[in-house]
Amino acid sequence: MREWNRTTKKMQLESVPQEMRSTIDEHLYSFNLGPILDDYLICIVTESEKRKKGLFGGGVFGAKIPKHVVQVSIVTPTWLVICAQAEKEDSTSALSVPLKDALAENYQDTPDNDIIQDSGVYVTGIYTGRVGMHGNQRIKYFIGLGEEPAASEFKDILFQSIQRNRKTRYGA
Repeated sequence: MREWNRTTKKMQLESVPQEMRSTIDEHLYSFNLGPILDDYLICIVTESEKRKKGLFGGGVFGAKIPKHVVQVSIVTPTWLVICAQAEKEDSTSALSVPLKDALAENYQDTPDNDIIQDSGVYVTGIYTGRVGMHGNQRIKYFIGLGEEPAASEFKDILFQSIQRNRKTRYGA
């Protein structure tokens, strides 16, 4: 049984909840990313509800895992922008990663899925506004997704956009 019940749907950028849109706009301004959302390719929202206690009793090393998370994920021709809000509005945060340096893998195709069944993608890269642990700036970030057609479309667009950016960067 999956630990999370996830629902993913497509949305227009203009429909992103105001608190989350403000957090995204602040992030873009803080890191001088400019109008990268003007020509976005897809915007989705995933709502995740925790079903049961996790592998570590609801938290890892004493960390409290929220029971409800809303995550907006936006793919542009050159960036992935993510905004997550956990239960309380004051826990909203945003981060972004340039697609030219990103790698993505379907979570269900990883060994992690044998331990904790879920659906989504791992995106590894150097995220704007986030520094890795132990001196490592490359972060593997999980984007949980539902089983709806919007989730599949998001993955397709994300994988294609990363591939297109990496070809441009490395001349492959």
